[in-house]
This record gives sequence, structure tokens and C-alpha cells, in this order.
Amino acid sequence: MLVYAVLLQSFIRNKETMARETNLQSLMEQFWSSLIDANDELNSFIIFGMPSSTEKRHKDFVRKWNSMKDKAETLCDQIEQQADTSVPAVEVKLPWSSDEFKNVWQNWKDYLSEQHNKRIKSRWEYAALNYLKELCEDKEATAIEYLQFAMANGYPRFFKVTKKSYEQPTIAAGGRSDSDY
Repeated sequence: MLVYAVLLQSFIRNKETMARETNLQSLMEQFWSSLIDANDELNSFIIFGMPSSTEKRHKDFVRKWNSMKDKAETLCDQIEQQADTSVPAVEVKLPWSSDEFKNVWQNWKDYLSEQHNKRIKSRWEYAALNYLKELCEDKEATAIEYLQFAMANGYPRFFKVTKKSYEQPTIAAGGRSDSDY
């Protein structure tokens, strides 16, 4: 009987947590919808309704408005991360313990967040590190090279780098054009 009571209590807690997360997600969506509407209205006013004599004065306001939007996005990202704690994180251990690899891996995670708006969670990080170790045949220097190559070229993922990877592809040779990236 005690087991059933514990299971029922756990079920109720999980249901309440899911309800809070759903409500939080709904509030975030409403906030973003309101912010988008306000932004569209402001842009319309600036473009069509503001006299040209006030153009210099509104630039500071627009800069502050854009800063506020960035802060709102960061806040929503943090709320989303906190709300998404229903699955416990797995332990992530780096395949190499050198400070150089630790720094490059942290730079990789920061790069993904900044450049591609991707936040690495524990299971993704765990799998990515295992894949990287296998891809570079357990050679730390090669792993660092692959990560730096991907960041330097704006890629959202790393891969095995060959001599051909360093060559600039041409359209005539069947390579990619800038629009392919």
C-alpha cells in the first residue's frame, strides 16, 4: 500500500511540474508574441510615421530597444533551461584532461550558443565527445584541429578534416557556392 501511495504522490508531482512548464511555455509565447507586435508597430512608426527631423533622436531609442529585446531573449532562454529540468543530466567527462582541450571544448560550446543559438545539454555533449574521440582516433591534437576548423568556417558541427577540406571549393569543379552554406 505504501508503494502505491509513493507512486501516486510521484505521479501527482510530475503532473504538477508538467502543468507549470506548460503554463511557463504559454507565458513565454504570449510575451514573445506581444514583443513581436510591439516591434512591428515601432518599426512601422519609425519608417512611415516619424518626421525626418526627429531621425537623429530616435536612433538612441532604437539601440536601447534592440538591447532590451536581446535581454528578453536571454531571460526566456534561462527560463526555458530551468523549466526543462524534468530529465536529470548525465555526467560528462572530457576524453582528455589537458587545459588546452578544456578551453577549446568550452569555446566550442560557447561558439554553438553564440553563432548557432544551440545550447548543448548533457546527453548531446556526452555523445558529441564520444563521437569526436572516435572520429579523431583518440588523438587530442586532431580533435582540437577539427573543432577549430569547424568554428573558423562557421560550421554547426565538427567532422573529419582532410587536405581537401582546406582547399577552396569551386563551382566549376562541382564544389559549393556561397549560397550552399
